[in-house]
This record gives sequence, structure tokens and C-alpha cells, in this order.
Amino acid sequence: MSGSMSRRGALTAVLSVASAGTVLALGAASRAADVSSQLRKEDVRYQDQPKGNQRCAGCKNFVQPGACRVVSGSVNPSGWCLLFQAAAS
Repeated sequence: MSGSMSRRGALTAVLSVASAGTVLALGAASRAADVSSQLRKEDVRYQDQPKGNQRCAGCKNFVQPGACRVVSGSVNPSGWCLLFQAAAS
């Protein structure tokens, strides 16, 4: 064979690309659904400063460097909201 691709090789390559595209699309849809299911800062009384010793950085829902699994948008690691739950030490 001279450098040409067999039909089987071409079909495998096409299916691989299609599969990768499907996985990427499903991942993007999943992230979009996660964001839409999060609560608004106003609804959880989010504030940029801590409440006593409670702060976002010490909450089990905090995601470094400044996100939350429950609250939409960016959050300050020193912030606080009604949904604060201390992370396990």
C-alpha cells in the first residue's frame, strides 16, 4: 500500500471524530444545565464579606478559585450566604 487509507481506516477516523464531537457537546450541555440550576446571589443573601468565622472558602460548596456549586456567578472566598455549610476538616 502506498500511503492511502483503507475504507475501514477512513470509517474509523470519521467515527472517532464524530464520537469526540458528541462527548464535547454533551459536556457543554451538562455545564449549561448546572449553571441554570444554580441559585441567584440575591436569593441566598450572598455578601462579599464573611459572617463571623463563616466564609465561602470554608464552605463545602466552594470551588477554587472563586465559584460555588450552588450559587451562580463568581463568589469571593471571603464572602458568605445563607447556604453556608462548613467543609469537613
